[in-house]
Amino acid sequence: MELTPEIRLKAILQGTGAGTWEWNLDTNEVVYNDRWADLLGYSLEELEPLRFKTWEDLCHPKDLKQAQEALTRYLNGEAPKFECVVRMLHKTGDWRYIHTRGTLLTDEDGQDTRWLMGTHLDVTREKLSQHQMEQLAKSLPGIIYTFVLEPDGRYYFSYLSEKTLDFYGLTAEECLTEPDRIFDLIHPDDIARVRESIAISAETLNEWVCEYRVQTNHGSYWLKGVSRPEKDPDGRISWHGITVNIDTQKHLELELEQLSITDELTGLYNRRYMLRKLQESVAQGERYGDTFSLISLDIDFFKTINDTYGHPTGDAVLQRFASIIESRTRKSDIVARTGGEEFIIFMPNTGLSEAGQVAESLRIVLQAESFVSDDGKNFGVTFSAGVVNWCGSGSNITSVRDLLSACDQSMYAAKRAGRNRVVANDQGG
Repeated sequence: MELTPEIRLKAILQGTGAGTWEWNLDTNEVVYNDRWADLLGYSLEELEPLRFKTWEDLCHPKDLKQAQEALTRYLNGEAPKFECVVRMLHKTGDWRYIHTRGTLLTDEDGQDTRWLMGTHLDVTREKLSQHQMEQLAKSLPGIIYTFVLEPDGRYYFSYLSEKTLDFYGLTAEECLTEPDRIFDLIHPDDIARVRESIAISAETLNEWVCEYRVQTNHGSYWLKGVSRPEKDPDGRISWHGITVNIDTQKHLELELEQLSITDELTGLYNRRYMLRKLQESVAQGERYGDTFSLISLDIDFFKTINDTYGHPTGDAVLQRFASIIESRTRKSDIVARTGGEEFIIFMPNTGLSEAGQVAESLRIVLQAESFVSDDGKNFGVTFSAGVVNWCGSGSNITSVRDLLSACDQSMYAAKRAGRNRVVANDQGG
């Protein structure tokens, strides 16, 4: 069988399920094929007489106006093709979304006879799915997106829901055109971590989960992105996921974290945090040879203060002592209340002699302070302190427990020597 152009065209139309239409712009003659009518549940005979108005009468009034405007733009040379999606009334009474395409043909001899010819395709299922997706995107508390990374390193968003405007102050269209506008809003302290997490997800194809801050016209707040990557045979990777605002949750989490490492009475760090910091510092010191010193302080006769003047006065003493320590140590130093009247000062990159001087300075300041009880009685407060130094792999102390024990032993030595004094011990070095 010879495959003539007519046979080929007929096979293509049957395969695609397209209805065809032809409209003579000069004579107003129209020609529809059987499939054109079948898309709407009719036979051509049921729609006779067939006219251009047949199409107009079946179109939804709102969509008809848009279609006419699109046609006018095409015929005036303002658009490269005639294309639109209109709702057309099915015989059953429901509306079907019909994708209309058309092109203008003129006689080869240059005469004025003009035919506009095109196809109709039923895209109702696609339009309804798109509508459902849009409604779902509106109802979700975040941005739905698809992020694409090409093999050559180029990246872009192929889809972003409307909530992009709420989260970033940018429209989805702006970000689709310029994806870096989103990345430019990420907090400078977080951007490297975000990019690294994307690279790891691309390499492992594991789920991407990342929390990061953005700085927009709406303020600075925390977002969380979650998406699952898939890799195409050509190497392109696409992440489909959602971004949500976790600012309230994150601040609560940070607040709880702060509470978990803070002493409620004095506002200093607690023993838990100090132990964590010491473990990190010992591990880092063993690797890089860093040194640090510890000062262990214990208020002398604190039980007597509580018994004599009452616990509220004792609490006031602790708070004031904590304030004195903070005011006379560096920002890089870490001060913790590790027990009832016990405190530790962690001093990074500090030798034993320098730490001992700091402890002695604090002792002199506290000894000169005057405290007043609730009933107006004046009294003084002193402390005993032990100081040790740790200097990385050269230390004869190998654990945090031993380090704290050495520091406490120095402090106990100060108490045995009469209290209100500082004892520095170099056995940590």
